[in-house]
Amino acid sequence: MQDMVVLADAGSQVWFFGPVDADVFAAWGQVIGAAGTLLAVVVAIWIAIRDGRYRDAERRDNEAMHARLVSGSRASNPPHLTISYSNYGNCPVTSVRVVDVVGRFGETHSSGWSIDGSSEPYVLGAIGPGQTVTTPPISVTWPEGHQVDETAALYYPTIVFFDANGRWWERRAHDQPRRLLSSPGVVPKLPSRNA
Repeated sequence: MQDMVVLADAGSQVWFFGPVDADVFAAWGQVIGAAGTLLAVVVAIWIAIRDGRYRDAERRDNEAMHARLVSGSRASNPPHLTISYSNYGNCPVTSVRVVDVVGRFGETHSSGWSIDGSSEPYVLGAIGPGQTVTTPPISVTWPEGHQVDETAALYYPTIVFFDANGRWWERRAHDQPRRLLSSPGVVPKLPSRNA
């Protein structure tokens, strides 16, 4: 029996810093267990954040699905430049308005635009499923002293519209639609469609 006590005492002195009690070994086990638990919590939080980002990206992609189905194209060339917008979706889009038109010919960029003499947003109204609306003639101004072939120039119109789910969208040319988190503002005067 006395030999067993000596062996237990000899085993407790195997550590690097001298004699160690069983309580110290137990304490180190708890420290290692706590570190493992902390690591597991950090990994779980990281996975939750990553999965949340994937879900948010998928949700945003689903929200933009209908907005991507509203597309514009040049309907007629200058000097009577017009742009048509078609709704290829299953739901109407409303409050469609042209808010900007930028032209580019080589390195030359346009300096302004107007419809019926006004550069205010132009309301096209609503576009039903499968329908197309066309702007009145758009005047694009170019910087003085630059030779521009307006027919060969590229035009990048920007529209904003309201989808069937109550979201505002902005779309520049054929870029991906960008969701607007607030209303783009009130149009001061609706244009006359008599022209």
